[in-house]
This record gives sequence, structure tokens and C-alpha cells, in this order.
Amino acid sequence: MTWLVENYDLIFQIFGMVVALCTAIVAITPTQKDDNFLAKIVKWADVFSVVFTKKDAETIANALKKKSKQ
Repeated sequence: MTWLVENYDLIFQIFGMVVALCTAIVAITPTQKDDNFLAKIVKWADVFSVVFTKKDAETIANALKKKSKQ
């Protein structure tokens, strides 16, 4: 567990490189089989995504305002 905590940034970098490589392979191959595989990887990656939409940012901002007023 300690190794995971100490190397989480490296793990995410490697995962990002794997997704980039898979994306390149999908772009140059005509079959749908690899497209489906990449879709599964991207769906899994979305669970850990830290990218917020504008709506998410507004929701967070509103929640922080309400909390600060209390």
C-alpha cells in the first residue's frame, strides 16, 4: 500500500500513456474490436477523471458559498 501512495503519479502517467497508445492504434486500424477495447478503458478512466464541467464547477462553488454562510 505504501508503494501505491508513493508512486500514484507514476501509475497515472503510465495509464495515460497506455490510453494514448491505444488511441493511436484505434486510429490506424479499421476494425471495431480494438475500438470496443479502448471504449472500455476510457469508460474506466472516466471514473477517476478530475476534469470538471462548467456545471460541476458551479455546483461546487454554490456548495462552498452555502457552507461559508453557515
